[in-house]
Amino acid sequence: MPALGSPLRLLTRLDRRTCDLDDLVAAATRLAATGVPGLCLQVEDDVRRPALLVEEDERLWRVDLADLADELPSTGADLGPAGLDRALREHLTRRPATDAEAARRGVAVLAWAGPAGDDLAWQVAVARGDRLVGWAPHPFTSALDVLAVREAARARAADVVVRCTVEGPVLLLDADAPLLATAALAAPEQVVARSAELGLLLADGSVVVTPGRPVAWAPRAVAARLAGEGVEPCVLLPWRELADLPWV
Repeated sequence: MPALGSPLRLLTRLDRRTCDLDDLVAAATRLAATGVPGLCLQVEDDVRRPALLVEEDERLWRVDLADLADELPSTGADLGPAGLDRALREHLTRRPATDAEAARRGVAVLAWAGPAGDDLAWQVAVARGDRLVGWAPHPFTSALDVLAVREAARARAADVVVRCTVEGPVLLLDADAPLLATAALAAPEQVVARSAELGLLLADGSVVVTPGRPVAWAPRAVAARLAGEGVEPCVLLPWRELADLPWV
């Protein structure tokens, strides 16, 4: 029987990819030199903790390049020069949403909040490609501006395309991004009307919200059973309480 130890050890070494920090700093330098419309980019060339500083309107975001270099191999990204250029541009989509961006195209969605991250709260989110970025008001943003952004986001949520599917006594709300399905709950009366058109009466129903899953809306007893049978954490609440949830 042939010995397997040496080939297996070789495979382990071959699979252990690393991202060279100097290569990533060089990619950040190229990105800063090329520029990105609307963003001010600067490389902080610290020997131990180099960073890419991203300034946009009132927001300043610091990308720790050493941390990013540790993260990239596990994503399957191409670690050559062109691949690192693409990875950095994609990483920029994670930058914080600005006040202007939130006011212009933010939508209201239900986010997970609270100390344990298992409470629901409304949040303004901005779509960047296939990613949703939550907006947090800047400390210097006035209370009136915060209210205006949130109300506009709640109104804009009605324009989000949410698919409604009836499965027995349950209405499932889904969207291209699961979190976007919760935008329909910003105007729950419209969902009740839509469910009636589909032959399902949910005026006294409850919703079950599970991270990364379609929203389930059903009669109270059915919704409670769904929530109890699930193995994932979820929140169950009467739909009339949706408007009373706090904002983050």
